[in-house]
Amino acid sequence: MKHSPNSRRACAGKLPCALLFLASLLTLPPARAENVLMQHNDLARTGANTAETILTTANVNANSFAKLFTDGVDGQVYAQPLFVQNLSLAGGIHNVVFVCSESNSVYAFDADTGGVTYWHDRLGTPYAPSCSDLTPIVGITGTPVIDLSSGTLYVDTKLATGPAHKLHALDLASGNEKFGGPVTIAAPAFSAAVEHQRPGLVLVNGVVYVSFGSHCDSGSYHGFVLGYNATNLSRVAAFNVTASGSEGAVWSGGMAPAADAAGNLYIMTGNGTFDGINNFGESMVKLNGNLLMQDYATPANWATLNAGDTDLGSGGVVLLPTHYAVGMGKDGNLYLADINNLGHVDHFVQVFAAQSSGDTVGKSPVYWQGPGRQYLFALHSNSRTKSFQFTGTNIIITPLGTASFQMSDRCGGVSLSADGTNNGILWEIGSDSNLRAYDAVNFPKLLWSGSVGSYVKMTCPTIANGKVYVGTSANLSVWGLNNFLYFQTGGATPILSWAAGALLQANNLSGPWVTNSVSSPSAVVPANTQMFYRLSLP
Repeated sequence: MKHSPNSRRACAGKLPCALLFLASLLTLPPARAENVLMQHNDLARTGANTAETILTTANVNANSFAKLFTDGVDGQVYAQPLFVQNLSLAGGIHNVVFVCSESNSVYAFDADTGGVTYWHDRLGTPYAPSCSDLTPIVGITGTPVIDLSSGTLYVDTKLATGPAHKLHALDLASGNEKFGGPVTIAAPAFSAAVEHQRPGLVLVNGVVYVSFGSHCDSGSYHGFVLGYNATNLSRVAAFNVTASGSEGAVWSGGMAPAADAAGNLYIMTGNGTFDGINNFGESMVKLNGNLLMQDYATPANWATLNAGDTDLGSGGVVLLPTHYAVGMGKDGNLYLADINNLGHVDHFVQVFAAQSSGDTVGKSPVYWQGPGRQYLFALHSNSRTKSFQFTGTNIIITPLGTASFQMSDRCGGVSLSADGTNNGILWEIGSDSNLRAYDAVNFPKLLWSGSVGSYVKMTCPTIANGKVYVGTSANLSVWGLNNFLYFQTGGATPILSWAAGALLQANNLSGPWVTNSVSSPSAVVPANTQMFYRLSLP
Protein backbone atom coordinates (compact mmCIF):
# COMPACT_ATOMS: atom_id res chain seq x y z
CA MET A 1 0.00 0.00 0.00
CA LYS A 2 1.38 3.42 -0.94
CA HIS A 3 0.54 6.83 0.46
CA SER A 4 0.73 9.87 -1.80
CA PRO A 5 2.67 13.05 -1.03
CA ASN A 6 1.39 15.65 1.39
CA SER A 7 2.74 19.02 2.39
CA ARG A 8 1.65 20.15 5.83
CA ARG A 9 3.59 23.23 6.93
CA ALA A 10 3.11 25.57 9.89
CA CYS A 11 4.66 28.68 11.46
CA ALA A 12 6.63 27.80 14.57
CA GLY A 13 9.51 28.79 16.82
CA LYS A 14 11.62 31.81 15.94
CA LEU A 15 10.69 31.78 12.27
CA PRO A 16 8.30 34.61 11.24
CA CYS A 17 5.36 33.46 9.15
CA ALA A 18 6.27 35.79 6.29
CA LEU A 19 9.70 34.26 6.13
CA LEU A 20 8.29 30.75 6.46
CA PHE A 21 6.15 31.46 3.40
CA LEU A 22 9.33 32.28 1.53
CA ALA A 23 10.90 29.09 2.85
CA SER A 24 7.96 27.12 1.46
CA LEU A 25 8.83 28.41 -2.00
CA LEU A 26 12.50 27.62 -1.71
CA THR A 27 14.39 24.47 -0.75
CA LEU A 28 17.47 23.82 1.29
CA PRO A 29 20.66 23.63 -0.75
CA PRO A 30 23.67 21.55 0.16
CA ALA A 31 26.64 23.54 1.40
CA ARG A 32 29.05 20.90 0.07
CA ALA A 33 26.62 18.32 1.45
CA GLU A 34 27.28 14.63 1.15
CA ASN A 35 24.73 11.91 0.47
CA VAL A 36 24.42 9.15 3.05
CA LEU A 37 23.61 6.12 0.93
CA MET A 38 24.59 3.25 3.24
CA GLN A 39 25.04 2.22 6.84
CA HIS A 40 27.79 4.25 8.54
CA ASN A 41 28.38 6.43 5.48
CA ASP A 42 30.96 4.53 3.42
CA LEU A 43 32.20 1.09 2.43
CA ALA A 44 34.97 1.28 5.03
CA ARG A 45 32.22 1.76 7.68
CA THR A 46 34.07 4.67 9.27
CA GLY A 47 30.80 6.23 10.47
CA ALA A 48 32.11 9.68 9.53
CA ASN A 49 30.57 12.31 7.24
CA THR A 50 33.58 14.52 6.52
CA ALA A 51 31.68 16.93 4.24
CA GLU A 52 29.61 18.61 6.97
CA THR A 53 30.23 22.36 6.69
CA ILE A 54 27.24 23.72 8.61
CA LEU A 55 27.49 22.10 12.05
CA THR A 56 30.61 23.12 13.96
CA THR A 57 31.97 22.79 17.47
CA ALA A 58 31.17 26.51 17.91
CA ASN A 59 27.50 26.50 16.92
CA VAL A 60 26.31 23.14 18.29
CA ASN A 61 25.26 24.39 21.72
CA ALA A 62 22.17 24.97 23.84
CA ASN A 63 21.53 28.41 22.31
CA SER A 64 21.72 27.48 18.63
CA PHE A 65 21.03 23.75 18.32
CA ALA A 66 17.65 22.12 18.97
CA LYS A 67 15.03 19.72 17.67
CA LEU A 68 13.52 21.12 14.46
CA PHE A 69 10.72 18.64 13.77
CA THR A 70 9.49 15.07 14.12
CA ASP A 71 7.88 12.77 11.56
CA GLY A 72 5.84 9.87 12.91
CA VAL A 73 6.29 6.31 11.65
CA ASP A 74 4.41 3.06 12.24
CA GLY A 75 7.05 1.03 14.09
CA GLN A 76 10.52 0.90 15.62
CA VAL A 77 13.36 2.29 13.50
CA TYR A 78 16.42 0.05 13.74
CA ALA A 79 17.73 0.88 10.25
CA GLN A 80 19.88 4.00 9.98
CA PRO A 81 18.12 6.85 8.09
CA LEU A 82 19.61 7.55 4.65
CA PHE A 83 19.91 10.97 2.98
CA VAL A 84 19.82 12.01 -0.69
CA GLN A 85 20.24 15.63 -1.75
CA ASN A 86 18.67 17.32 -4.77
CA LEU A 87 16.46 14.37 -5.71
CA SER A 88 13.92 14.89 -8.46
CA LEU A 89 10.51 13.75 -7.23
CA ALA A 90 6.99 15.05 -6.61
CA GLY A 91 7.39 17.66 -9.33
CA GLY A 92 10.44 19.34 -7.83
CA ILE A 93 14.00 19.01 -6.53
CA HIS A 94 14.16 18.05 -2.86
CA ASN A 95 16.45 16.78 -0.15
CA VAL A 96 14.99 13.48 1.05
CA VAL A 97 15.55 11.26 4.07
CA PHE A 98 14.58 7.58 3.77
CA VAL A 99 13.36 5.84 6.91
CA CYS A 100 12.40 2.17 7.44
CA SER A 101 10.38 0.62 10.26
CA GLU A 102 9.82 -2.82 11.73
CA SER A 103 6.30 -2.65 10.28
CA ASN A 104 7.91 -3.19 6.85
CA SER A 105 7.35 0.45 5.94
CA VAL A 106 9.67 2.62 3.86
CA TYR A 107 9.14 6.40 4.02
CA ALA A 108 10.53 9.13 1.78
CA PHE A 109 10.35 12.26 3.96
CA ASP A 110 11.36 15.80 3.10
CA ALA A 111 14.72 16.17 4.83
CA ASP A 112 14.24 19.86 5.67
CA THR A 113 10.58 20.32 6.54
CA GLY A 114 8.46 18.29 8.94
CA GLY A 115 5.17 16.77 7.85
CA VAL A 116 6.06 16.24 4.19
CA THR A 117 5.94 12.63 2.98
CA TYR A 118 6.71 12.12 -0.70
CA TRP A 119 5.85 8.43 -0.63
CA HIS A 120 5.28 5.62 1.85
CA ASP A 121 5.43 1.92 0.96
CA ARG A 122 4.03 -0.84 3.16
CA LEU A 123 5.81 -4.00 2.04
CA GLY A 124 3.80 -6.77 3.69
CA THR A 125 2.78 -8.00 7.13
CA PRO A 126 5.81 -8.24 9.44
CA TYR A 127 6.86 -11.39 11.28
CA ALA A 128 5.85 -11.92 14.93
CA PRO A 129 8.85 -13.42 16.77
CA SER A 130 8.65 -15.87 19.67
CA CYS A 131 11.65 -14.42 21.52
CA SER A 132 12.38 -11.12 23.21
CA ASP A 133 15.37 -9.89 21.21
CA LEU A 134 13.25 -7.63 19.04
CA THR A 135 9.57 -7.25 19.84
CA PRO A 136 6.70 -7.10 19.08
CA ILE A 137 7.28 -7.44 15.33
CA VAL A 138 10.18 -7.92 12.93
CA GLY A 139 10.07 -6.32 9.50
CA ILE A 140 12.93 -4.13 8.24
CA THR A 141 15.93 -4.21 10.58
CA GLY A 142 19.00 -3.95 8.35
CA THR A 143 19.83 -0.52 6.90
CA PRO A 144 19.03 -0.35 3.16
CA VAL A 145 21.57 0.65 0.54
CA ILE A 146 20.96 3.22 -2.21
CA ASP A 147 22.34 3.19 -5.75
CA LEU A 148 22.14 6.75 -7.10
CA SER A 149 23.21 5.74 -10.60
CA SER A 150 20.00 3.75 -11.08
CA GLY A 151 17.88 5.64 -8.54
CA THR A 152 17.23 2.50 -6.49
CA LEU A 153 16.86 1.68 -2.81
CA TYR A 154 17.48 -1.99 -1.89
CA VAL A 155 15.88 -3.29 1.30
CA ASP A 156 15.13 -6.63 2.98
CA THR A 157 11.77 -7.35 4.63
CA LYS A 158 10.74 -10.21 6.89
CA LEU A 159 7.18 -11.39 6.35
CA ALA A 160 4.77 -13.34 8.53
CA THR A 161 3.58 -15.43 5.60
CA GLY A 162 5.99 -18.28 5.06
CA PRO A 163 7.76 -16.82 6.99
CA ALA A 164 9.93 -15.31 4.29
CA HIS A 165 12.63 -12.75 3.65
CA LYS A 166 12.22 -10.69 0.48
CA LEU A 167 14.65 -8.38 -1.28
CA HIS A 168 13.07 -5.26 -2.77
CA ALA A 169 14.44 -2.76 -5.28
CA LEU A 170 12.45 0.47 -4.90
CA ASP A 171 12.51 3.49 -7.18
CA LEU A 172 13.82 6.46 -5.20
CA ALA A 173 11.39 8.92 -6.77
CA SER A 174 8.18 6.88 -6.47
CA GLY A 175 8.72 3.89 -4.21
CA ASN A 176 7.64 1.57 -7.02
CA GLU A 177 9.18 -1.91 -7.27
CA LYS A 178 11.91 -2.32 -9.90
CA PHE A 179 13.83 -5.12 -11.62
CA GLY A 180 11.07 -7.69 -11.12
CA GLY A 181 11.20 -7.39 -7.34
CA PRO A 182 10.59 -8.37 -4.74
CA VAL A 183 12.34 -11.74 -4.79
CA THR A 184 12.23 -14.36 -2.04
CA ILE A 185 15.62 -14.88 -0.44
CA ALA A 186 16.69 -18.51 -0.53
CA ALA A 187 19.85 -20.61 -0.32
CA PRO A 188 20.82 -24.15 0.71
CA ALA A 189 20.31 -24.57 4.50
CA PHE A 190 18.71 -21.10 4.72
CA SER A 191 15.51 -20.98 6.81
CA ALA A 192 13.65 -17.70 7.01
CA ALA A 193 11.96 -18.93 10.20
CA VAL A 194 15.21 -18.68 12.17
CA GLU A 195 17.25 -16.13 10.19
CA HIS A 196 17.31 -12.44 11.09
CA GLN A 197 18.52 -9.75 8.69
CA ARG A 198 20.21 -7.22 10.99
CA PRO A 199 23.38 -5.94 9.23
CA GLY A 200 23.16 -3.15 6.69
CA LEU A 201 23.02 -4.10 3.02
CA VAL A 202 26.07 -3.63 0.77
CA LEU A 203 26.28 -2.73 -2.93
CA VAL A 204 29.61 -3.48 -4.60
CA ASN A 205 30.32 -3.91 -8.32
CA GLY A 206 26.71 -4.48 -9.25
CA VAL A 207 25.95 -6.98 -6.50
CA VAL A 208 23.75 -6.37 -3.44
CA TYR A 209 24.95 -8.38 -0.44
CA VAL A 210 22.49 -9.29 2.33
CA SER A 211 23.70 -10.83 5.62
CA PHE A 212 21.88 -12.89 8.24
CA GLY A 213 22.13 -14.09 11.82
CA SER A 214 19.35 -15.40 14.04
CA HIS A 215 16.51 -14.51 16.38
CA CYS A 216 17.67 -15.23 19.96
CA ASP A 217 19.86 -18.17 18.83
CA SER A 218 16.70 -20.19 18.21
CA GLY A 219 16.57 -23.23 15.92
CA SER A 220 19.23 -24.61 13.60
CA TYR A 221 20.54 -21.47 11.98
CA HIS A 222 23.72 -20.41 10.18
CA GLY A 223 25.36 -17.11 9.46
CA PHE A 224 24.92 -16.17 5.81
CA VAL A 225 26.09 -13.59 3.29
CA LEU A 226 24.09 -13.78 0.04
CA GLY A 227 24.77 -11.81 -3.14
CA TYR A 228 22.08 -10.66 -5.60
CA ASN A 229 22.49 -9.11 -9.03
CA ALA A 230 21.49 -5.46 -8.65
CA THR A 231 19.69 -5.27 -12.00
CA ASN A 232 17.63 -8.48 -12.01
CA LEU A 233 17.73 -9.58 -8.33
CA SER A 234 18.95 -13.08 -9.15
CA ARG A 235 21.14 -14.74 -6.52
CA VAL A 236 24.73 -14.90 -7.77
CA ALA A 237 26.74 -15.88 -4.69
CA ALA A 238 26.36 -17.38 -1.22
CA PHE A 239 28.55 -17.88 1.84
CA ASN A 240 27.50 -20.07 4.76
CA VAL A 241 29.64 -19.25 7.82
CA THR A 242 29.22 -22.75 9.27
CA ALA A 243 28.69 -24.91 6.18
CA SER A 244 29.18 -28.22 8.02
CA GLY A 245 28.36 -26.95 11.49
CA SER A 246 25.88 -24.49 13.00
CA GLU A 247 25.38 -20.91 14.15
CA GLY A 248 28.13 -18.38 13.29
CA ALA A 249 25.67 -15.48 12.96
CA VAL A 250 26.45 -12.35 10.96
CA TRP A 251 24.53 -9.77 13.00
CA SER A 252 27.22 -7.19 13.85
CA GLY A 253 25.01 -4.92 15.94
CA GLY A 254 23.59 -3.57 12.67
CA MET A 255 27.00 -2.84 11.11
CA ALA A 256 27.14 -3.60 7.39
CA PRO A 257 30.04 -5.63 6.00
CA ALA A 258 33.00 -3.47 5.00
CA ALA A 259 34.41 -3.55 1.46
CA ASP A 260 37.82 -2.60 0.10
CA ALA A 261 38.80 -1.10 -3.25
CA ALA A 262 39.23 -4.56 -4.78
CA GLY A 263 35.65 -5.52 -3.91
CA ASN A 264 36.53 -7.85 -1.03
CA LEU A 265 34.05 -7.99 1.86
CA TYR A 266 34.91 -8.17 5.56
CA ILE A 267 32.61 -9.56 8.26
CA MET A 268 32.85 -10.60 11.90
CA THR A 269 30.97 -13.71 12.96
CA GLY A 270 29.29 -14.69 16.22
CA ASN A 271 29.17 -17.90 18.21
CA GLY A 272 29.35 -21.10 16.21
CA THR A 273 31.41 -23.95 14.87
CA PHE A 274 35.02 -23.21 13.99
CA ASP A 275 37.55 -25.46 12.27
CA GLY A 276 39.23 -23.09 9.79
CA ILE A 277 38.13 -25.29 6.89
CA ASN A 278 34.37 -25.15 6.42
CA ASN A 279 33.33 -23.34 9.59
CA PHE A 280 34.34 -19.86 10.72
CA GLY A 281 32.45 -18.93 13.88
CA GLU A 282 34.06 -16.30 16.16
CA SER A 283 36.19 -14.93 13.30
CA MET A 284 37.02 -11.92 11.17
CA VAL A 285 36.51 -13.16 7.62
CA LYS A 286 37.62 -11.82 4.22
CA LEU A 287 35.51 -12.82 1.18
CA ASN A 288 35.92 -11.94 -2.47
CA GLY A 289 33.05 -10.62 -4.60
CA ASN A 290 31.95 -14.18 -5.34
CA LEU A 291 31.80 -14.80 -1.57
CA LEU A 292 34.69 -17.24 -1.66
CA MET A 293 36.88 -17.39 1.45
CA GLN A 294 40.11 -15.43 1.05
CA ASP A 295 41.47 -15.24 4.59
CA TYR A 296 40.40 -15.14 8.22
CA ALA A 297 41.57 -14.14 11.71
CA THR A 298 40.35 -15.96 14.83
CA PRO A 299 41.15 -15.26 18.50
CA ALA A 300 43.14 -17.97 20.27
CA ASN A 301 40.39 -18.18 22.91
CA TRP A 302 37.59 -18.67 20.39
CA ALA A 303 36.30 -21.75 22.25
CA THR A 304 36.01 -19.75 25.49
CA LEU A 305 34.22 -16.94 23.70
CA ASN A 306 31.88 -19.46 22.14
CA ALA A 307 31.10 -21.19 25.42
CA GLY A 308 30.36 -17.88 27.14
CA ASP A 309 28.12 -16.46 24.38
CA THR A 310 30.70 -13.69 24.06
CA ASP A 311 30.36 -13.15 20.31
CA LEU A 312 33.35 -11.73 18.51
CA GLY A 313 30.87 -10.64 15.85
CA SER A 314 28.62 -8.42 17.96
CA GLY A 315 30.19 -5.57 16.01
CA GLY A 316 31.39 -5.26 12.44
CA VAL A 317 34.65 -4.49 10.65
CA VAL A 318 35.98 -0.95 10.07
CA LEU A 319 38.73 -0.54 7.45
CA LEU A 320 41.61 1.79 8.34
CA PRO A 321 44.40 3.31 6.25
CA THR A 322 46.25 1.82 4.61
CA HIS A 323 45.71 -1.92 5.00
CA TYR A 324 44.22 -2.51 8.45
CA ALA A 325 40.89 -3.57 9.88
CA VAL A 326 39.54 -3.08 13.38
CA GLY A 327 36.57 -4.56 15.21
CA MET A 328 35.19 -5.10 18.69
CA GLY A 329 32.96 -7.81 20.14
CA LYS A 330 31.18 -8.58 23.37
CA ASP A 331 34.49 -9.22 25.13
CA GLY A 332 35.33 -5.51 24.92
CA ASN A 333 38.62 -6.11 23.12
CA LEU A 334 39.69 -4.05 20.14
CA TYR A 335 41.06 -6.38 17.46
CA LEU A 336 43.43 -4.86 14.89
CA ALA A 337 44.26 -6.97 11.82
CA ASP A 338 46.28 -6.63 8.61
CA ILE A 339 43.88 -7.24 5.72
CA ASN A 340 46.78 -8.39 3.53
CA ASN A 341 47.54 -11.18 5.99
CA LEU A 342 44.84 -11.93 8.54
CA GLY A 343 46.98 -14.78 9.80
CA HIS A 344 44.29 -17.30 10.84
CA VAL A 345 44.34 -18.26 14.55
CA ASP A 346 46.00 -15.94 17.08
CA HIS A 347 47.70 -13.64 14.60
CA PHE A 348 45.95 -10.30 15.06
CA VAL A 349 48.31 -7.35 14.85
CA GLN A 350 47.02 -6.10 18.20
CA VAL A 351 44.42 -7.13 20.80
CA PHE A 352 43.71 -5.21 23.98
CA ALA A 353 40.89 -4.65 26.46
CA ALA A 354 39.30 -1.35 25.49
CA GLN A 355 35.91 -1.78 27.20
CA SER A 356 34.07 -4.10 29.58
CA SER A 357 33.31 -7.73 28.76
CA GLY A 358 30.12 -9.77 28.99
CA ASP A 359 27.00 -10.88 27.16
CA THR A 360 26.42 -7.37 25.83
CA VAL A 361 26.90 -5.42 22.63
CA GLY A 362 30.21 -4.21 21.23
CA LYS A 363 29.70 -1.77 18.37
CA SER A 364 32.66 -1.35 16.07
CA PRO A 365 34.55 1.95 16.33
CA VAL A 366 34.08 5.19 14.43
CA TYR A 367 37.22 6.31 12.59
CA TRP A 368 38.23 9.89 11.76
CA GLN A 369 41.38 11.49 10.41
CA GLY A 370 41.44 14.62 12.54
CA PRO A 371 43.93 17.50 12.68
CA GLY A 372 47.30 15.78 12.98
CA ARG A 373 45.92 12.59 14.53
CA GLN A 374 43.82 9.54 13.63
CA TYR A 375 40.96 8.88 16.04
CA LEU A 376 38.97 5.77 16.97
CA PHE A 377 35.86 6.15 19.11
CA ALA A 378 34.77 2.95 20.84
CA LEU A 379 31.25 2.50 22.23
CA HIS A 380 30.29 -0.62 24.20
CA SER A 381 27.49 -1.72 26.48
CA ASN A 382 28.01 -1.34 30.23
CA SER A 383 30.86 1.05 29.42
CA ARG A 384 31.71 4.67 28.72
CA THR A 385 32.55 5.73 25.17
CA LYS A 386 36.30 6.19 24.71
CA SER A 387 38.58 7.93 22.26
CA PHE A 388 41.82 6.26 21.11
CA GLN A 389 44.64 7.20 18.77
CA PHE A 390 45.49 5.04 15.76
CA THR A 391 49.10 5.65 14.72
CA GLY A 392 48.79 4.07 11.29
CA THR A 393 50.18 0.72 12.47
CA ASN A 394 48.78 0.26 15.97
CA ILE A 395 46.33 1.68 18.53
CA ILE A 396 47.70 3.48 21.61
CA ILE A 397 45.96 1.63 24.42
CA THR A 398 45.72 4.59 26.83
CA PRO A 399 42.48 6.41 25.95
CA LEU A 400 42.65 10.02 24.83
CA GLY A 401 39.39 10.58 26.69
CA THR A 402 36.53 8.76 28.40
CA ALA A 403 32.90 9.91 28.50
CA SER A 404 31.10 10.38 31.81
CA PHE A 405 27.91 8.61 30.70
CA GLN A 406 27.88 4.83 31.02
CA MET A 407 25.75 2.78 28.66
CA SER A 408 23.40 0.05 29.88
CA ASP A 409 23.71 -3.49 28.52
CA ARG A 410 21.89 -2.39 25.34
CA CYS A 411 23.80 0.57 23.98
CA GLY A 412 22.83 3.07 21.32
CA GLY A 413 25.14 3.99 18.45
CA VAL A 414 27.68 6.60 17.35
CA SER A 415 28.45 8.59 14.19
CA LEU A 416 30.75 11.52 13.44
CA SER A 417 30.50 14.72 11.43
CA ALA A 418 33.39 16.93 10.34
CA ASP A 419 34.50 19.38 7.68
CA GLY A 420 37.48 17.36 6.51
CA THR A 421 39.90 17.32 9.43
CA ASN A 422 38.14 20.21 11.19
CA ASN A 423 35.08 20.60 13.42
CA GLY A 424 34.87 16.95 14.36
CA ILE A 425 31.71 16.17 16.38
CA LEU A 426 30.97 12.72 17.76
CA TRP A 427 27.23 12.05 17.97
CA GLU A 428 26.12 9.41 20.45
CA ILE A 429 22.68 7.92 21.12
CA GLY A 430 22.71 6.82 24.74
CA SER A 431 20.78 4.02 26.39
CA ASP A 432 19.17 6.81 28.47
CA SER A 433 17.47 8.03 25.25
CA ASN A 434 19.69 11.12 25.02
CA LEU A 435 21.51 12.34 21.94
CA ARG A 436 24.93 13.78 22.82
CA ALA A 437 27.33 15.87 20.77
CA TYR A 438 30.99 15.72 21.82
CA ASP A 439 33.96 17.73 20.60
CA ALA A 440 35.85 14.92 18.85
CA VAL A 441 39.30 16.47 19.27
CA ASN A 442 38.75 17.46 22.89
CA PHE A 443 36.68 14.39 23.75
CA PRO A 444 34.79 14.06 26.06
CA LYS A 445 33.99 17.78 26.04
CA LEU A 446 30.18 17.86 25.77
CA LEU A 447 28.83 20.43 23.35
CA TRP A 448 25.12 19.63 23.64
CA SER A 449 22.66 16.95 24.76
CA GLY A 450 18.92 16.38 24.45
CA SER A 451 16.30 13.64 24.63
CA VAL A 452 15.34 11.65 21.52
CA GLY A 453 12.17 10.39 23.20
CA SER A 454 12.70 6.62 23.15
CA TYR A 455 15.89 5.23 21.67
CA VAL A 456 16.26 1.96 19.78
CA LYS A 457 19.30 -0.12 20.73
CA MET A 458 22.31 -0.07 18.41
CA THR A 459 20.79 2.56 16.09
CA CYS A 460 23.23 5.19 14.76
CA PRO A 461 22.37 8.82 13.97
CA THR A 462 22.75 10.21 10.46
CA ILE A 463 24.31 13.65 10.00
CA ALA A 464 23.87 15.45 6.68
CA ASN A 465 23.57 19.03 5.45
CA GLY A 466 23.44 20.64 8.88
CA LYS A 467 20.92 18.25 10.41
CA VAL A 468 21.01 15.15 12.61
CA TYR A 469 18.46 12.42 11.90
CA VAL A 470 17.59 9.87 14.59
CA GLY A 471 15.20 6.95 14.27
CA THR A 472 13.40 6.04 17.49
CA SER A 473 10.71 3.64 18.65
CA ALA A 474 7.95 5.62 16.91
CA ASN A 475 9.34 8.46 14.78
CA LEU A 476 12.12 10.22 12.95
CA SER A 477 13.46 13.12 14.97
CA VAL A 478 15.47 15.87 13.30
CA TRP A 479 17.85 18.33 14.99
CA GLY A 480 19.67 21.33 13.60
CA LEU A 481 20.56 24.99 14.07
CA ASN A 482 17.46 26.86 15.13
CA ASN A 483 18.65 30.33 14.12
CA PHE A 484 19.83 29.64 10.59
CA LEU A 485 17.98 29.41 7.30
CA TYR A 486 19.41 28.08 4.04
CA PHE A 487 17.62 28.93 0.80
CA GLN A 488 17.80 27.74 -2.78
CA THR A 489 15.86 28.81 -5.86
CA GLY A 490 16.05 28.16 -9.53
CA GLY A 491 14.64 31.55 -10.57
CA ALA A 492 16.74 33.93 -12.63
CA THR A 493 16.18 36.98 -10.40
CA PRO A 494 15.05 35.79 -6.97
CA ILE A 495 14.11 38.38 -4.36
CA LEU A 496 14.69 37.65 -0.70
CA SER A 497 13.48 39.85 2.14
CA TRP A 498 13.05 39.38 5.86
CA ALA A 499 11.69 41.30 8.80
CA ALA A 500 14.81 41.05 10.94
CA GLY A 501 18.14 39.32 10.97
CA ALA A 502 21.66 39.58 9.60
CA LEU A 503 23.20 38.28 6.41
CA LEU A 504 26.05 36.03 7.54
CA GLN A 505 27.11 34.47 4.29
CA ALA A 506 26.18 34.81 0.64
CA ASN A 507 28.31 33.14 -1.98
CA ASN A 508 28.15 30.93 -5.04
CA LEU A 509 24.69 32.28 -5.79
CA SER A 510 22.69 32.45 -8.97
CA GLY A 511 20.95 35.73 -9.03
CA PRO A 512 21.19 38.55 -8.65
CA TRP A 513 19.96 38.35 -5.07
CA VAL A 514 18.28 41.46 -3.66
CA THR A 515 17.66 42.02 0.02
CA ASN A 516 15.16 44.28 1.74
CA SER A 517 16.97 47.60 1.86
CA VAL A 518 14.86 48.88 4.75
CA SER A 519 15.63 46.02 7.14
CA SER A 520 18.97 44.75 5.92
CA PRO A 521 20.58 46.77 3.14
CA SER A 522 22.78 44.44 1.18
CA ALA A 523 23.55 43.50 -2.40
CA VAL A 524 24.95 40.12 -3.34
CA VAL A 525 26.90 39.40 -6.51
CA PRO A 526 26.54 35.82 -7.74
CA ALA A 527 29.66 33.74 -8.35
CA ASN A 528 28.20 30.77 -10.23
CA THR A 529 25.07 28.64 -10.50
CA GLN A 530 25.41 26.94 -7.12
CA MET A 531 22.99 28.65 -4.75
CA PHE A 532 23.85 29.13 -1.11
CA TYR A 533 22.53 31.72 1.30
CA ARG A 534 22.72 31.85 5.10
CA LEU A 535 20.65 34.06 7.38
CA SER A 536 20.87 34.38 11.14
CA LEU A 537 17.57 35.04 12.89
CA PRO A 538 17.42 37.28 15.94
